[in-house]
Amino acid sequence: MGDDDGIDWQRVGRVATEPDGAAHWGRIRSAVRGRGSREDTDLMPLFLLAVAWTALGPVLAAVFPGHVGLAPWQAGGLGVVVLLGLAAAVADRLDEYDVTDDDVVIEELRARYAAGALSLDEFERRVERVVAEGPEAVDPSIGGDGDEDAPDRAPVEILRERYARGEIDDAEYRRRLDVLGEDVPDRVSESA
Repeated sequence: MGDDDGIDWQRVGRVATEPDGAAHWGRIRSAVRGRGSREDTDLMPLFLLAVAWTALGPVLAAVFPGHVGLAPWQAGGLGVVVLLGLAAAVADRLDEYDVTDDDVVIEELRARYAAGALSLDEFERRVERVVAEGPEAVDPSIGGDGDEDAPDRAPVEILRERYARGEIDDAEYRRRLDVLGEDVPDRVSESA
């Protein structure tokens, strides 16, 4: 484990999970879609095709044995093998996940703060660490709960949705916008 030729499964586990053991779905989705640290192709269509084949392949092989050319157990096994290969490709992408730009880490922290996953004190502490020690000093995904899609969306968009759903009041909305360095829209200012 951890050699240069293979996948460091321990690192993949750290990148793909939160400290409480829950999956970090935002990073996993980014790895599947090819939007992680490398510009890779979107694996989602292949995943869906492999899942469909795994579920339907054995049925098709049993109903149309001459057309499929495989026994039902072979058809299901082929789908499982393809799924395992795709899982290894995603794990490889997660193993390569590396944030090297301060702005990328700070933007992910801003999104997690907007989603309510980080308190103001924790947000400010992490941003200060990134500025002082560099982007590798902080893993922006660790800690807090909240919206798993936060890193994939703009912080202001996340805040607007939370405000519209009534999760936060006017004062909290204004305070978080101010912390993020965004202007408060006129219609919110007038309603207070």
